[in-house]
Amino acid sequence: MRPLNPTETLALLVALSVMSSPSPAEDNEDTFTPYVRGLYGYDSNLFRLQNDQEANAVLGSTDTAESFYTLAAGMDMNLRVSRQIIRAHAEYNQTWFSKYSLLDYDGRDAYLKWDWLVGNATKGDVGIAETLTQASYTNVKKPVSNLIRTRQRFFHAATKLDNRWQVKFGAERVDTDNDASVQQALDATVDTVNAGVQYTSNKGSTVELISRRSDGEYPNRQLVGLAPIDNDYLQWDNGVAIVWAPSGKTQVSGKLNYTQRNYAEVPQRDFSGLTGLLAMDWMVTGKTTLRASLHRDIGALENDTASYTLNQGIAFGADWKPTAKLTFNAQLRHDDISYAGDPGFVLSTAPAREDRLTTAQAGMQYSVLRNTTLGLVLKRGVRDSSEAFSSYRYNSALINLRSEF
Repeated sequence: MRPLNPTETLALLVALSVMSSPSPAEDNEDTFTPYVRGLYGYDSNLFRLQNDQEANAVLGSTDTAESFYTLAAGMDMNLRVSRQIIRAHAEYNQTWFSKYSLLDYDGRDAYLKWDWLVGNATKGDVGIAETLTQASYTNVKKPVSNLIRTRQRFFHAATKLDNRWQVKFGAERVDTDNDASVQQALDATVDTVNAGVQYTSNKGSTVELISRRSDGEYPNRQLVGLAPIDNDYLQWDNGVAIVWAPSGKTQVSGKLNYTQRNYAEVPQRDFSGLTGLLAMDWMVTGKTTLRASLHRDIGALENDTASYTLNQGIAFGADWKPTAKLTFNAQLRHDDISYAGDPGFVLSTAPAREDRLTTAQAGMQYSVLRNTTLGLVLKRGVRDSSEAFSSYRYNSALINLRSEF
């Protein structure tokens, strides 16, 4: 799992501190919520360097620690028009680094979504979203500024056939652009379409059969050695997804897909196999929830080429809310990461890279005032890699304060 960059950590803290999912009351009311927030972050090894020798070679110093500050202002809006709901979010943020001022940047995060309803049987959403943020430093391993713009356009719909069955379909386009020339081989457009059918039991459990097709296009070829590689691919995910509540305190959810990814130019990197996720939430008491999950997926955690990795892992977590104003949470996660999809591997005789990544995280959110929330996240990560100079350790701390008006 790559370390979060400053804007992503800010988004994580906000999600933890304000629990951004709208409540039923918000769905039935017009709301306009401006806010401001600030974040202080510290990372003991921001560029994920292996040891003092590598740090000296890259930074000219053995001091790998860095701190940064982020200030942001934005607004959230829900507007009900008859039975339709318009949702909007907009934020502008600035981040400053203590030592590496060349990494300072202005970012943004915005979306506009229409939750639509036609009659009593058909509903869905349509919208656009865009973010501008600094890229992760894990793979470049040095202070290089690279702003990533991600633009998403999407449409989803579901039509009820009766009280138990509904048909679902959707389409999405995601464009990713890097402003650093050395990273523009990662520029991509991914077009996805999906269709499925869902059954809901009289107790609320669901079973869904779904098929998804993704077309990935990379306009800039990646240079591996002296060979320019075309990373375009076609991927199919066909499978089943379930949500089951065996009791009022336990929920089990999961998906199991047969995934096929085929590359236009280097078929040695093609992937076919099972991918999926199995997760369980157990509400031990009204104040304590335990979570556990298993996953196997491609390209979701680490990607230092325009190709993919195979990730297999397990995670455990807990939430404890002793009072209405105070929440604690913790997570322990381990991932085995295989780089069999790296084009550098298939064009050489070297063995594929293998990584093991373990992260431990603890957090706290406290409502200081009625509209002001303080958040704290502490994290430790350890990666062991078969590739030279790719192992690392780090500790990080994030403090976030958000106030709504």
